[in-house]
Amino acid sequence: MCVIGVPIDDYTMNIAIKCCCQLFRTKDGFALLGCCFRRAIVPTVFTFSTLLDGLIREDRILEAERLFKNLIKQKLCEPDVVTYSTMIKGLCKFGSNDMAIGLLRLMDERGCSWEEVSKMLKEMEDERISPDLQTFNVLVDAFCKEGKVDEAEAVIDIIVERGEVPNIVTYNTLIDGYCLRGEVRKARTLFDSITARGLIPSVITHNTLLNGYCKTLKIEEAMHMFHEITRKGLKPNIVTHNTMLQGLFRVGRCGAARRLFDEMRAQGQVPDECTYRIILDGLCNNHQVEEALSVFHLVGDSKLNSDVMVYTILIDGACKCGMLDIAKNLFHDLTIKGLRPNAWTYCVMISGLCGEGLLKEAKQLFQKMDECGCPPNNVTFRVLLQGYLKNQNYDDVEMLLQQMDGRGYSLDATTLSLLIDQVAAGALDRNMLKLMGRLVPKELMDTPV
Repeated sequence: MCVIGVPIDDYTMNIAIKCCCQLFRTKDGFALLGCCFRRAIVPTVFTFSTLLDGLIREDRILEAERLFKNLIKQKLCEPDVVTYSTMIKGLCKFGSNDMAIGLLRLMDERGCSWEEVSKMLKEMEDERISPDLQTFNVLVDAFCKEGKVDEAEAVIDIIVERGEVPNIVTYNTLIDGYCLRGEVRKARTLFDSITARGLIPSVITHNTLLNGYCKTLKIEEAMHMFHEITRKGLKPNIVTHNTMLQGLFRVGRCGAARRLFDEMRAQGQVPDECTYRIILDGLCNNHQVEEALSVFHLVGDSKLNSDVMVYTILIDGACKCGMLDIAKNLFHDLTIKGLRPNAWTYCVMISGLCGEGLLKEAKQLFQKMDECGCPPNNVTFRVLLQGYLKNQNYDDVEMLLQQMDGRGYSLDATTLSLLIDQVAAGALDRNMLKLMGRLVPKELMDTPV
């Protein structure tokens, strides 16, 4: 074909490369890949998947790994499910289960569907390459985190069909998946069924179900689960206590939360930074800012009070309760201690200033962000815009919108609604509608404001 001048395209080259690889002549396949580059023929994902398969057929797994990594690093192509499955099958074949599991996670992150993964597993079975239980557990975990519990259940069905017994990790992951979807009743049913089968749920499993109850505000059931842990002879850990504290604060039971905190310390459980944040946040959200400040001052200049997040929680609480002077002092103390406010801290302080109509101070603080190496993010722009609109100050609105456009930011539904209302009322020029249109994200295009 080359000699007589017949045009050669990627389709022709792929057939030739596949033939070489299936005949265990992958070296010739790479020679043809070189021909592709010389002839300006762009290799496709099929080309690279074929070469990977050829290397694995010839037991050249290290070379296959290098090729796969180069595809990702050099962006030679976007691996598809065939590329992943080829590599995963090769890794399992050579006992590199950890790397295979890593690729399964990457596969899930890149949005491969359950149908594709299922097909890959079947191909592995057909070729007598048997994924172990850990590999299946990774799939269960990945699907549950994506909210695809039905697919996770299908993976467990495959495990059972293979004659293997799912372990406590498998079931704990599925319980977590149910809880993430708010299906706590299903989670409890599964919990009871595995207990009846003789599997002993660990503290982690109990904590998972406890968290599900707290997130769905079923505090009585959560308390029952909390006491059930100790009744079974298990020792509640710091996660158990933190979860229960957060649940109690969510339903406004601050007194019960404080008593639990005291019990926790009496039992020798040392509160961590997360515990401290939960307590301060819980008190502030229940309008007990003075109590939160009391705890804050009681701790003094310890490591716990050298946390930007702690200051942000207190500043937010003080602003929402109309204690702007206290919020300002806390923000000032933050910088005196040498702690750098983050974007969220600035956002909370700007929101507080706008809430009190102090737009000049809010604008000054907003402008200071770039100078301090903490440029305003999307949310900061929205908060300041809302402050201007709610206080009927329209001088800087267009300038802020232009800055957002320049930085590639977008409007949320609340800010967009306020802007449209002001245009309709004649307070803002209708010419701004075009600028506003550029700042509307795709997901809001079809959503009524």
